[in-house]
Amino acid sequence: MNIKLKLALVLYIANVVAMLAIGLAFEFRNEFMPFHSDVIQTSWHDLSAEAQILYLGMMRTEGAGFLAAASALVILLSIPFRKFEKWSYWAITVIGSVEYFPSLMANYHVASVTNASPPWLLMLTLTLSLFLALILANIGHRERLVGSGAARESI
Repeated sequence: MNIKLKLALVLYIANVVAMLAIGLAFEFRNEFMPFHSDVIQTSWHDLSAEAQILYLGMMRTEGAGFLAAASALVILLSIPFRKFEKWSYWAITVIGSVEYFPSLMANYHVASVTNASPPWLLMLTLTLSLFLALILANIGHRERLVGSGAARESI
């Protein structure tokens, strides 16, 4: 594995770790995040029991999405990526982006219309890192083929 493929792998693994951390944080918290309180200008303890159930349900749904995406990426990195199957680079990037993009848009919207500080910059950074990993993986794949004499592969 050449340096570009290794860098792509590191970026993809960093995204798996981030997705796991976000997913686990949302799954196992017993109250909403501080920025949620900033948005609605209410503390967790001032919410009705029904509102608490709703918030936790939405957070756990979001957490489950991050954990599912991380699981898919682990499988793709463990099998097809290690076999240098080019489609896996695209699949990893698409799955990660599909998880990140709605969160990015929602967090950015909240940040733009309230005084809250949701982690939209983190979501943007993670999303961009997936695309950087895709570029590096494709360049590394091409260099690997040229280096092995198997330069005739369709893109």
